[in-house]
Parts: sequence; C-alpha cells; structure tokens
Amino acid sequence: MGVKIDELDLKLIYLLMEDSRLSISELAERLGVSRPTVRARLERLEKEGIIQGYTVKLNPELLRAHNVIALIVETDEPENMSKFEEIIEINRFTSRKYLIKIAVGGMEELKKVIEGAGFEVIEIMPILESVGRENPPKVKVTFKCDYCGKELVGEPLVYRYRNKVYFFCCPTCLREFRKTRESIEKFKPKEEENAHEGHH
Repeated sequence: MGVKIDELDLKLIYLLMEDSRLSISELAERLGVSRPTVRARLERLEKEGIIQGYTVKLNPELLRAHNVIALIVETDEPENMSKFEEIIEINRFTSRKYLIKIAVGGMEELKKVIEGAGFEVIEIMPILESVGRENPPKVKVTFKCDYCGKELVGEPLVYRYRNKVYFFCCPTCLREFRKTRESIEKFKPKEEENAHEGHH
C-alpha cells in the first residue's frame, strides 16, 4: 500500500479508534493543531481508504462522563447488563463472573447501575489512566518518540494523558515521561505548601 501516513495521521487514527464520536474541534484540541488541518487529514485518510467508516461505541452523553470504572462482578442474569448504556464494556471470565467497565458522572449514577443490573460486585477499580496498544493500524509509520525525540518506524507505545496522545519508542521513555509529568504535577503552585510533606 503506497500510502504515506505520518505521525499526526496516526495519532488521529488512534483517537478515532478509541472514540469515533470526537468532533473536529475536540480532535484539533487533543492533537494541538488547527481544525482545518484535522478536516483535511480526515478527508485524505477517508479518500485513501485508510479510514473506511466509523463505529459508535458510546452514546454522546456518556462521552461527557467523567469517570470510567472497572468492576469485577458476578451475576446469573448477564442480559440485564445490556439494558444499561453506561456499561461500555463486558468481558466474561467464567459462567458467572465478568469484568465490566462503566462510564458514569458520579457515585450516585454508579449505584443506580449496580442496583438496576442486580449483579454482585466483587471489586471496584477506578481507571485513572490508560496506556494502550489496542489494534493499531498495521501500517509502517515513522513517528518521533515524545520523550527522547528519536525517529522510529513501527508500532509506538501509546499513552493518553489529560486528553492528549503521546507516542514512545520504549517502556523506559514512557516511564521517564510519566515521572517527569508527575513531578510537574506535584510542584504546581497550589501544592507548594504541602510539597515538602509529600513523602512516598
């Protein structure tokens, strides 16, 4: 396939694979480029057949939900789960045990879903960040590591942080990048007075 895809195209594809309902403005903001740039890229990717359609996983209101929570649950009536659009992913372990993900605005909504679906909750885990390598497009692409700046061809490690997408060449660069981010977060002005108390 003689299609030239660059780093921006790839980041755009990753964002859409994760959530195909993102608007041009949201994509532009997350990629740090202008709206016309995003529009032009999308049109080219569609014309060249790289993007062949969009699938919708979530209802648009849920994209505004602030929290995605993973639950391990047991239930004898899994069909009840399909009635709740807040449940965005269902994975089955055994005949009764499931790992599900729920997108909710707060604890009240979560309680409503749990009670309504009538499952037994074994464990609740808020998802704080996601580092993913989910089915990247199998295209040899050149990208620059967002930590060391090295130019590479192949499949990057993808990291999402505060709605932005970053690419890394190796787990070390990802780890160092996260460390840097965390220390920046720690020393934000409003944290200053308790920064010296914050021992790990």
